[in-house]
Amino acid sequence: MIVRSVRHRGLRRLLEDNNPRFLRQDLTGRLRNILTALVLAENMDEFIAHAPPGWRVHRLSGERRDDWSVSASGNWRVTFVESNGAIDRLNLEDYH
Repeated sequence: MIVRSVRHRGLRRLLEDNNPRFLRQDLTGRLRNILTALVLAENMDEFIAHAPPGWRVHRLSGERRDDWSVSASGNWRVTFVESNGAIDRLNLEDYH
């Protein structure tokens, strides 16, 4: 899938320059794996089918019901909106 917009500057640097600056070191490897799987997937169905159970891929609820969440570590999640095979508002957040 194509990433159209990134909110977290650390994720943006990792995607564009493979630079982990502004990211926690303990999250970098897992974030690389998640981002690689997202970019290589044709659509969300394919991403979900190939995601390990530990990523706990799911839609959020309530006001954020259009957002997807992927577990990075502990309370840290990669969140994004998928529309027409593209990813928007890619973010890294501690939303709990």
